[in-house]
Amino acid sequence: MAAVRALVASRLAAASAFTSLSPGGRTPSQRAALHLSVPRPAARVALVLSGCGVYDGTEIHEASAILVHLSRGGAEVQIFAPDVPQMHVIDHTKGQPSEGESRNVLTESARIARGKITDLANLSAANHDAAIFPGGFGAAKNLSTFAVDGKDCKVNKEVERVLKEFHQAGKPIGCDASTSLPAPAAWWSWSAALCCPGVSCVWCWQGESRTWRG
Repeated sequence: MAAVRALVASRLAAASAFTSLSPGGRTPSQRAALHLSVPRPAARVALVLSGCGVYDGTEIHEASAILVHLSRGGAEVQIFAPDVPQMHVIDHTKGQPSEGESRNVLTESARIARGKITDLANLSAANHDAAIFPGGFGAAKNLSTFAVDGKDCKVNKEVERVLKEFHQAGKPIGCDASTSLPAPAAWWSWSAALCCPGVSCVWCWQGESRTWRG
């Protein structure tokens, strides 16, 4: 007990010394705010997928890398995808369409999310601090018609709504695309400019650059 009392006394003395570091001392809450171990509210991030597989959905490496970094940053992540049919299904061993096969974007995206996924129609900017869209050709095929129609494409109505909501709320929108995938990269730039008036997006690919303005 004597050892415990001595330890407590030394801690109290240290706390007293800390209080006297500035004129008038600091309140307990002020001291806590200075301590690096004080918990901070976790960022609530929405991750929007477009299927599962680089050629007809979300690029799995990119989605995984984003999830790892968000986890390391202590973010709370909720995964979403639109409940719509894929444009087509690609046999990834051949890089060619599979004839007569159809898949659902939400169902396929659930593979990456390990089943914990929500219909994009239920995503609200009011409940999240940021939204991130990983790359993969699904961005240009399933979230829009960019792969077919280029600059004349139409954006999925729920994707357009989400982009506009986060933009109007002044919340970050992250768009990721591998440098080896020009179509998704161009799609992000074009879609952001198309959906968000006043936004200018620049897309660069192998020395070529294009600017789209909303």
